[in-house]
Amino acid sequence: MKCVAPGENEMRTELAYSEEFNDTINAERAYELYWADVIADKRAFCCPGEACPARYTCANLDTPELELKQQPHYRAQRGHETHLVGCPFDVEIEQLTRTGVRTGREADAGLPAPDRFLLARPADHFKPQTALPGGTGGLRGRGVGGGSGGLRSRRTDFYSVAALVSRWLKARRDGVDGDKTIRVGANQAISYKDMFECIFHEHTQLSGSERVYWGTASIMEEEKGFRIRFFHAVDSVLPGAELPRKVKPSLVIWKDSLQASEMKRLHTKRLMRFSESREKCVVFVYGVPLVTKAKDGDAIYVNFKVRNLDFIDIESMDIYERIKRPIDK
Repeated sequence: MKCVAPGENEMRTELAYSEEFNDTINAERAYELYWADVIADKRAFCCPGEACPARYTCANLDTPELELKQQPHYRAQRGHETHLVGCPFDVEIEQLTRTGVRTGREADAGLPAPDRFLLARPADHFKPQTALPGGTGGLRGRGVGGGSGGLRSRRTDFYSVAALVSRWLKARRDGVDGDKTIRVGANQAISYKDMFECIFHEHTQLSGSERVYWGTASIMEEEKGFRIRFFHAVDSVLPGAELPRKVKPSLVIWKDSLQASEMKRLHTKRLMRFSESREKCVVFVYGVPLVTKAKDGDAIYVNFKVRNLDFIDIESMDIYERIKRPIDK
């Protein structure tokens, strides 16, 4: 076993065991727990493999979301021992897991299960787990879901659109967003590429399916909430059913919902920044676009009803740089 020297072992692992939360989690969940004041130390992570001495830092854990130039991720701590020989969480093995480079029948048998987007958090989601002296399957803690089929069969569960956006950005960076899949509830798994539907001037006919819709938007504070309006109008919200006129989709974040959220610190900061500055932003919302008519007159609206704040994410305009696909050399 050797120590990690500066500049070595820059490949990234997907999972780490949080010594503060007592569970194996991905970097997206670690970020949520940090901003919900559940964990505090970005270096308090180790390999999930039982008895493995490798340690991780969660990079960008303490960086406000609007200032992120790179998504939160784990990286090996320099000066610490590396993985045990044969550890299934060795980053080289995980790299094969993430990219899925195998083909044919062998790949079908070994592909990781689809990620899951769960529409409600468990009651104990933000409560540190009871520490266990190891776990089943060679995992410290309970892990992040999945069966007993080993490293490749484990799925990753997400509870917020912000976490999905982070995962999507990583998949685009690796050029696998058309291959990596996500399942919402009992729905059929679809690719991350198909899950994200952009609202812009060249895409004015929406699918009307449950998707993450996103695009450039503005935010205005009102007495009881924050009104978000997308910049680009749409012709239809269902295939083959055009609206009488183009309409800019919108949604409202109610202040009472904001105060009830565990993540209110992050959400409030973002909403206030863009409502006060009147800067453009990029909004992601999970749901279905709904057409409503005004009680008086013939005005029509296209709205998203946000059941909880986990279904929305707000980013600065520089995300358009971060979503660019890598140029093949």
